[in-house]
Amino acid sequence: MTRKYLTAMVALLGSVLSSTALSAQDLKLYAFSSGALTLGKGFLVNGAPMEPAIQVPVGFYVIKHPKGNVLFDTGNNDKIITDPGYWGAAFTGLKPVNTPDVAIDTQLKKIDLTPDDITYVVVSHLHLDHGGNVAKFPKSTLVVQKSELQNFFWPEPGTGSNYVLGDVLPLRGNMTPSANAVKMLQLEGDQDLFGDGTLVVKRWVAHTPGSQMMTVRLKNTGLTILTGDNVYFRENVEQNIPPSTPLVYSTAGFYSAFEWIRREMATQKANFFTAHDPDAFKAMKKAPEFYD
Repeated sequence: MTRKYLTAMVALLGSVLSSTALSAQDLKLYAFSSGALTLGKGFLVNGAPMEPAIQVPVGFYVIKHPKGNVLFDTGNNDKIITDPGYWGAAFTGLKPVNTPDVAIDTQLKKIDLTPDDITYVVVSHLHLDHGGNVAKFPKSTLVVQKSELQNFFWPEPGTGSNYVLGDVLPLRGNMTPSANAVKMLQLEGDQDLFGDGTLVVKRWVAHTPGSQMMTVRLKNTGLTILTGDNVYFRENVEQNIPPSTPLVYSTAGFYSAFEWIRREMATQKANFFTAHDPDAFKAMKKAPEFYD
C-alpha cells in the first residue's frame, strides 16, 4: 500500500512539475506604450526637481500564456486621440501624446492580437492612464480590487482627481439582473490567475486604496514584477523614495512594496517593470520583441 502510494505521489508530482514547466516555457511578456505624459519628475520621485518638466511613457503589458492572454493595464483612453476634451483640464495639464499609432488596438496588432483575444484584463488601478481603455474588452474578464472600484465611484478624500467616470461607467449593468455589464473578478486580496504560479495578482495598497501589482514567472527571464504606479522610477525602489504626497494613499504601503521588491530581487533575482520610468522603458524590449 505504501509503495503504491509513493508511486502515485511521484507520478502526480511529476505531472504538476511538467505542467508548470510547460507553462513557464511558453509564457511571453510584451511591453507596449499608450503614448506619454508630461509632468514634473518631483511628482513621481519626492524631492526631485519639478522643472523642467519631463515626458514619461504610459506603459502597459501583455502576457501570452497557454491558457489565455493577459493584459496588465490599458493605458490612456483612445477617445483622446479624436476628442482631447474627453480628459478636460487633464489634457492641458498632462499633454498626452495622442497620435493614432498609440491606440490600444493598433498596439495589440503588433503581436497579432485584438481586444477580443484577451482573456483577463488586470488593472493596477483605475486612474485615467491605467484604466482608460477597460471598456474596450467586453469579452474579457476584468480583474480589479473591489476597493478600487469602490474608490472610483466614491473616492476617499484627496484620491478622486485622476479618475475619469466615462472610462468605467460602461462596465456597469443598468436595469439588468447583474450589476456588471462585463465579466469581472472583484478581488479582496491576491489571485493566482491560472493556478500554476506563473501569473499572480498581488493586492498592495499604496498609490490608491485598491492598488495591485502582478508577478510573472518566466522561464529564462525569471520572476518579473509589474508594479503599476506603486513604483514610478527604478530609483523609488533602489533609493527608497516614495512619490510626492498628491500621489500617495498609503506611505507605509509604498515603503513595504519597495522592501518586498528588493527582497525578491535579492532572493529570487527578480526584476521589476514600471509604467512611467523613461530611461528604463527606453531600454526595454518593445513588442513585437518579448521576454520569455
